[in-house]
Amino acid sequence: MSELSAALKQLLASHCSQSGPFFERAESEQALPLGVGFRVLFASVPRRLGASAPLAPTLLVTGARPHFTATDYARLWLMLGALRGVEAGRQSAWLLELFEAGESGEQVSILRVLPLLPEPQRFLEAGVQACRTNARDVFEAIVCENPFLVEQFPSLNFNQAIMKAIFMEVPLARVEGLARRITPELSRMAAGYASERRAAGRPVPKDAEFLAQYGAT
Repeated sequence: MSELSAALKQLLASHCSQSGPFFERAESEQALPLGVGFRVLFASVPRRLGASAPLAPTLLVTGARPHFTATDYARLWLMLGALRGVEAGRQSAWLLELFEAGESGEQVSILRVLPLLPEPQRFLEAGVQACRTNARDVFEAIVCENPFLVEQFPSLNFNQAIMKAIFMEVPLARVEGLARRITPELSRMAAGYASERRAAGRPVPKDAEFLAQYGAT
């Protein structure tokens, strides 16, 4: 068991009274990470642990965010264990399959904890897929309070995600490290969007104005 897995288990054991039965069930299902049993267990974490509220910030898990719930931590623990049973060359595809097969709550958990996975850049496609959804909670999970967007997304995908955030009225103040990735191209795109809105007699989002002006400074 990795150091992170051990820390997660300790955290969950201290906050969730039903963690014992959960860990016992998980040990048998993790041997078959692509099996139906694992997927059912992954989906049923909130019911098994009663884990929907955010946990207080913890020093046990480096990179954790205040909005992470016990469900997020438990699913991260499951993913880390399952990945050990998947060939290295298949791990990216495995995680993408897990993401695509999940309902929105499962997808949110996966996206939130992407930066905590080993070599997280391997799992870029799951993040890119999340930016194609119209489900606001899923989109926000990758764009908001998540360093994965700034640290791992290529320029084209990053710019598209930021413009979609503006369109969906997701505040750019929630994008961690945004200033590091603002480029003349992104400013040009925002300026073009603002111009289109004005021409149509529609209000211009403040974030679009901010990006357009950022490029002019």
